[in-house]
Amino acid sequence: EKMAEKELSICEDNESNGHFIQGLIIGRRSLGRNLSFADIAITQSEADVDEANNNDAPINIIFTRQSFVGPKNNVDTLNEPFPTKVSSLPFSASIIARLGHCQKVKSKISGVIEDVWEVTRWKITEHPKEMAEDMASLLIDSSSKAQNEVDEQSSKHETNSSSVIIGSGAMSCSDYLKARAEAFEVASKRKQQLLGPTKDQTRLKKTEPNTNSIHPENKFNDIDSEFNHGGKQAKAKRAKIFASWILETFFGIQMSTDAMMGSIQHDRLICQPCQSNDTSAEHTPQMHVFDVAGGKGHLSLELILHQLQSLTHAISRCTIVDPVVRKSDAKKRQSKLKKAESRLRKQNDDGVVASIDHIATYFTKDSFPEIYTQSIPNDDLEESRPIPTTTLLLGLHPDECTEDILDAALEHNLSVAIIPCCLFSYLYPSRTIRRSSDGGDGKDEEIPVRDYNDFLHYLLDKDESLQLATLPFEGKNKVIYRKVESV
Repeated sequence: EKMAEKELSICEDNESNGHFIQGLIIGRRSLGRNLSFADIAITQSEADVDEANNNDAPINIIFTRQSFVGPKNNVDTLNEPFPTKVSSLPFSASIIARLGHCQKVKSKISGVIEDVWEVTRWKITEHPKEMAEDMASLLIDSSSKAQNEVDEQSSKHETNSSSVIIGSGAMSCSDYLKARAEAFEVASKRKQQLLGPTKDQTRLKKTEPNTNSIHPENKFNDIDSEFNHGGKQAKAKRAKIFASWILETFFGIQMSTDAMMGSIQHDRLICQPCQSNDTSAEHTPQMHVFDVAGGKGHLSLELILHQLQSLTHAISRCTIVDPVVRKSDAKKRQSKLKKAESRLRKQNDDGVVASIDHIATYFTKDSFPEIYTQSIPNDDLEESRPIPTTTLLLGLHPDECTEDILDAALEHNLSVAIIPCCLFSYLYPSRTIRRSSDGGDGKDEEIPVRDYNDFLHYLLDKDESLQLATLPFEGKNKVIYRKVESV
């Protein structure tokens, strides 16, 4: 709060026009790329704003793109861009805003005349997501907190099939969700205090759920919903289908139709003598797979289980690269791999189950060499660089690091397969693609990447070797890939 007050004071000193407020976002709405609204619980404001607005009610503010078109002062610290979507106005975030003129607007729901203030500049001073990441960081006390989290998640004395390496940005999933829930609860209570049982709550109900009516098991459903890619069944099916496609495309392992459609049952692995006698796979270099932004490791697990079903050994190990550490994930993977290993050994005494490791860190193009080094066992340290024919980068809806995965693969000449999802155009406004001009002069013009198809073209234009494929599941199902052949 002291930092926010200091920043507010700096803003007031640097600006001569406009009124400043500081408060908490307790409601938000977005009407496309040109208009957004927010309801702010005031924590600090100027006297004339207080007089125009009842302190017992939230202040209503409006964002119009036109207000953000004008030139900015060099000393202006309120540098947040126009909020193009609801996720740009995070619920429970603390903000500072400079207000312009006040409009009298009649509520379509209650019919009450309300004051709506136009925002000319603003800034998020406390982002709930960033604060939760800091509170959940496993690097705050590397000697105790991080080690305890790893010890609870991975029992190395039992098996070598799974381990966790704490890297930059690693965070505890349980602590992260707890911090997000606490911030959500504070804002929700503040909203209820301001509105009261007799106030008009209908308008805000449409944008923010009533936490009292949420089932305990679904408590965190609305936290980070902007990054939601479907439920558990949808994610599991995508992982199965993508794993089948990867094994067939990169390793020539033909999977059954059931496997390709995501309906394979791994608890019914049966012996396939015709495949187990095929010795051609013995001469194929085993691949080290990097499952970037792999979350709970569904894709890595499906790759190994599919591989076991085909009785091949194309993949030697999978490394999940994801900053979030969940206590139960590694144990669940270990349990499934143990069962699969037991069944495999009954069929083939020489069967070896590939390992799954987890490096808890953020993936970037520049950090990949260090991540690769961390993933190499101590007895293989001579492999200091990624080997094109034995390294595969994968990303199943990897969010912000989609482009980094592709750039790292191209820089190190590696095989890669990614299924892009969200654009995050507000984070990467400089992305452009070349299109033919409408003027008919035969010249190309650069246009910003604004939709999914533009994003696919932008990624494909990076290299001629990149190809496009479509997988049979709902949602974002386009695969951009390249396969580096062995010489």
